[in-house]
Amino acid sequence: MKLLAFVKRDYFEVISYRFSLLLDLGGMFITLLMFYFLGQTFSGSISPYLERYGGEYFPYVIVGIAVSNFVTTGLSSLASEIRAAQVEGTLEALLSTPTSIYTVLLGTSMWNFVSALFNTVLILTLGVILLDLRVGLIQGIVSFGFLLVTFIAFLIVGMLSAAFIIIFKEGDPIKYIFGWSSFFLGSVIFPVEVLPAPFHLIAQFLPITHAVKALRELILASVDAREVIPLLVNLVLFIGCLAPVSILVFRYAVKIAKRNGNLVQY
Repeated sequence: MKLLAFVKRDYFEVISYRFSLLLDLGGMFITLLMFYFLGQTFSGSISPYLERYGGEYFPYVIVGIAVSNFVTTGLSSLASEIRAAQVEGTLEALLSTPTSIYTVLLGTSMWNFVSALFNTVLILTLGVILLDLRVGLIQGIVSFGFLLVTFIAFLIVGMLSAAFIIIFKEGDPIKYIFGWSSFFLGSVIFPVEVLPAPFHLIAQFLPITHAVKALRELILASVDAREVIPLLVNLVLFIGCLAPVSILVFRYAVKIAKRNGNLVQY
């Protein structure tokens, strides 16, 4: 119930700023148009990197953009909540509440997930309409599962960002490193295969690489859901390895901040 209360609070806050919401939707639509006409520019060109997904660029990039919503949201949601509490002077109260800090942070992140899911569904719906894509029920369910796991993976990374913000307050290198590397190496806008070979290995350690590939296989290549299980295993392994580290680092950051009296400073 506590988590639903957070979602309800954030929902009413968002809809109270309708003009801002319209601007966000308009910006997303313009971005899609830009990539659509970019794809039209090279329409008919044969690229071996896109051949498996129908040979057209726009279907390829629209799936990458859809998944990237969860990267941005997962990386920034926790750190943004911590930073807002610092500026408002409520961080100490937030960490001292009887409700677990992890419940509070998870609750504030749930609406971000819902918002990212809405944007993703909207983007993919536009893709279905414009590109006449066919997405089966099983592919849709499995795709949703991958998006959820992807969000969790980047939320775990975002916990490291939140720990950095608690101590240093500004200048978050975690978000920039994982954010830019995900967009550059994660095959969001272009295939990582066009880059030199060493980058291919680095890309395998980024969760977005496996998430984007899985959704493209399911939506564009229409593969059987069982064929993307290895990609799901890679995401789960990433979460399993990084989650304990992130939790320990976050606890240490809170401990240091309490000891140094940084919770009431911004």
